[in-house]
Amino acid sequence: MRDRPYYSVRTGKNPGGALLDIATLLKLFKSQFEQLSENGYFQQSFGYWCVDSENVAGSLGSDLGGVVLLELRKDNLWPILTRCLEYSEDDLFDIIEFLYDNVSKPTEGYFHSYGGCGYYYNSFNREEGQVEFRTRMNRLLGSYKPPHELL
Repeated sequence: MRDRPYYSVRTGKNPGGALLDIATLLKLFKSQFEQLSENGYFQQSFGYWCVDSENVAGSLGSDLGGVVLLELRKDNLWPILTRCLEYSEDDLFDIIEFLYDNVSKPTEGYFHSYGGCGYYYNSFNREEGQVEFRTRMNRLLGSYKPPHELL
């Protein structure tokens, strides 16, 4: 990722270069979460869907909405991709911390080609996943008004 903003943001000529509002932050969060999910970063905790096996539970079990409710004491936050554009600031920050606790970088797995399933992983590195997640989130949070940081 680039360390400095592009020209129009640096020079103040891009009105979108100002600090992010909550609606824009939510859109960008959704995009980052979707990319990480597609790359298997949440398979260990959340599981995955397979054309042969259907829902394969991860380490948190099959009722992820219940887990989120238990951990965050909030309902209607799950599934993230369906609900995240409606999150309040507090909801978003709670979910970011929850995801940080449950992200793992996939390290070994196999490709299941039938029905366009995709990659399934059986080995993960939690620390590397957390570093990647924190880097991505801090890029967004540092541009939010006011700036925040995931430590």
